Amino acid sequence: MHRHGRSPESEADARAGHSHRPLLRPHEDSAQAARLAAGGQLTPDAAVSLQRTAGNAAFVAVQRMPQGGNGEGPAEEKPMDGLSRLRRANKRAEKRGQAAPTYGPGESPFGPYTVNKGRGAGPYITSNKKDQHPGSENLGTTYNELVQALDAEHEPMVAAAARGEELDEELLAGMSATQKRAAAMLYGVMMESEERRFPGAGKAMRSALTKQGDPYHEAEEFDEDFPMAKEKGAQYYRNVLAGKQQLSDKARKNLEDMSSSSSDGEKSS
Repeated sequence: MHRHGRSPESEADARAGHSHRPLLRPHEDSAQAARLAAGGQLTPDAAVSLQRTAGNAAFVAVQRMPQGGNGEGPAEEKPMDGLSRLRRANKRAEKRGQAAPTYGPGESPFGPYTVNKGRGAGPYITSNKKDQHPGSENLGTTYNELVQALDAEHEPMVAAAARGEELDEELLAGMSATQKRAAAMLYGVMMESEERRFPGAGKAMRSALTKQGDPYHEAEEFDEDFPMAKEKGAQYYRNVLAGKQQLSDKARKNLEDMSSSSSDGEKSS
């Protein structure tokens, strides 16, 4: 349970004149509080004081102001609906750009894969059990086959690998040869193929893979969450942005559940 009010230490800091801990006293009005918030200076204790002295309406208004502002007023809030998030992800990815694909062997934390020239914009990812994944079983190249080859806890790890995060070594070591092969191919598809078919698709795919970590979220739901996984689905998001197609409920929810751009930086391929 959180305590309200300032601690002796924070009160002492405020009396000492530290700009990062502005003291809001009862006589200070909501306008001054708003200026502090716009400058990114409103502390949790100050927020409590504001709520007590200026009322809930002012408190909510200040809460909605962006941290680290320039003192000129709040920035416009970004819409968080699925279509808006898709559009922003696409624009950011296009602005970043992407190097031309390098065909041949590719490497992932789960083992190797092969980047082949595809028919469209994105390369075609394959693997083999003779040289790359000895001991693995026969494995197809469709999303359905790759996703179903993995356990629920594996797919979020593939998404984490694409973000460049450290993986659970114990979980990684416990994967079978076939599972590592499937994970390597999913990693390759996400890093090498889908982003070239539609810039920003990798972010949506990572969100869909993360959902698979829920044991109650069926493997068959993956292509509903990420429609580019469907047969002839490569143009899905492009058609949505062009107004030729509507987002399905599951696809919209997956986009709305994507992590923020600041916490989901894709590892360079």
